[in-house]
Amino acid sequence: MRILSSNDARMVDRHTMTKLDVPGETLMGQAGEALARRTEQMLSQSGGRRVAIICGKGNNGGDGYASAVHLQSADAEISLFSSVSDDKIDGDARVFYEKCAAGRLEMNFPDEPNDVNLSGFDLIMDGLLGTGIKGKVRQDAARWIDRINACGVPVLSIDIPSGVCADSGQVLGVSVQAEATVTMGFLKQGLVMEPGATLSGDLEIVDLGYPEEALHILVTDKRTVEDSLARQFLSKPPADTYKHRQGKVLVVGGCKGYTGAVCMASEAALRSGAGLVIAAIPESLNIIYESKLTEVITAPVSDDGDGHFTSASVDQLKDQINWCDVAAVGPGLGTSGEAIEFAKALLSALDKPAVIDADGLRVLHGDPGFVKSAVDEFILTPHIGEAAAIFGVEKRTILDDPFQFALESARAVGGIFVLKGAPTLISDGQSVVANSTGHQGLATGGTGDVLTGLIAGFLAQGFCSFAAAQLGVYIHGKGADVLLGSHGCRGLIAGDLLKSIPSVIAGYECD
Repeated sequence: MRILSSNDARMVDRHTMTKLDVPGETLMGQAGEALARRTEQMLSQSGGRRVAIICGKGNNGGDGYASAVHLQSADAEISLFSSVSDDKIDGDARVFYEKCAAGRLEMNFPDEPNDVNLSGFDLIMDGLLGTGIKGKVRQDAARWIDRINACGVPVLSIDIPSGVCADSGQVLGVSVQAEATVTMGFLKQGLVMEPGATLSGDLEIVDLGYPEEALHILVTDKRTVEDSLARQFLSKPPADTYKHRQGKVLVVGGCKGYTGAVCMASEAALRSGAGLVIAAIPESLNIIYESKLTEVITAPVSDDGDGHFTSASVDQLKDQINWCDVAAVGPGLGTSGEAIEFAKALLSALDKPAVIDADGLRVLHGDPGFVKSAVDEFILTPHIGEAAAIFGVEKRTILDDPFQFALESARAVGGIFVLKGAPTLISDGQSVVANSTGHQGLATGGTGDVLTGLIAGFLAQGFCSFAAAQLGVYIHGKGADVLLGSHGCRGLIAGDLLKSIPSVIAGYECD
């Protein structure tokens, strides 16, 4: 499903109206019709009749007026409230405002939102602010939002809940909490990213009939991961396959105190379908790994007896590097200076595709171009804090437009960039794909290690880097989704994913 930024949406609208000769009035009328249908559905479910439509100055307000025109023939009592004076309503919005006036619909221009009693309505339509808002919500609009949220009446937002940034999903001071949102034409970035996704409630995307040519002006392909990707790649392996053909993964990490990270990454690689996995771990910890891992081969590396890799450890991994198809570097590796030097030496010695996560990402802090010079094909999987450290920026820079950040980061590092978050974004420098599975139960230690193993396992099976990253993120999230009913969010731990992922993948093999 295609995703647009606020600027993308403006460009498509402008191109559609000025170059393709589709009148803005036509688009607004279709938006109003879709809003009217959804309003009737919600009223039917609640048994109510009274609807308050709150209209701002822009196109969202115009969509509200257009919906009122269509609702005139419905069994509903419509009251319109404008947050601006009559003389500030212009453009296509003015056309539908005048139709409402001609239809003798109740029009209100309150001086103060607190003077309006919204609690007596059965539904509120929020057309106050749209996708063009920048910066903190102004005080006059904030009072309307506070009034809407305080009345206890279900809210249907137009395009995006007022106060939610259309590019980041962040709340711009205060925002409407909608029960449902009808967004026009395309999914918006702010409806994908949290908290905007939750504040939107039940989301409906309506087709306004934009010509396909209108989309040709978009520079970047932004979309969601679709289930069809998993169906494409996760059919049964060939009947005559064998373990070496299924892919060989080398997982490197697991210092003292963090042995679980390598175990989970290694087991996840096997659960993805990889044929063989070797865990390269500090020699003094081998007895722990031998007792925890049954199907995974261990490769103990000299560690001076303290449970941490040293710079000299890399020379002992030459055979494993030659053997593997893909290396996963970083789970539980350690944060000491020596561990980072080991990771740098290891990546420089690699001539195989690599998935770099967790402590392995520390080699890029302040030097994001290092990995490009060291490894030909790679996937980075940082969360927002790690990404900020890599590029030396504040987290706010990332949160302001995560899609653009992921895109530019992939271009800067020269590989696949997986920005873990809510949701996770994957970019190859040309496209940005947002994951559509998973939930907040994944916010627990070890789930990132499972993701690393899944991606490495899919990559080892011959899937291209971009597909392997998307597939790993999608299956990882879906593994959590199937456990939601039995484990909830708080009860989910990383080990649970290792048990649920096989059944998720099996579902595609049986199709």
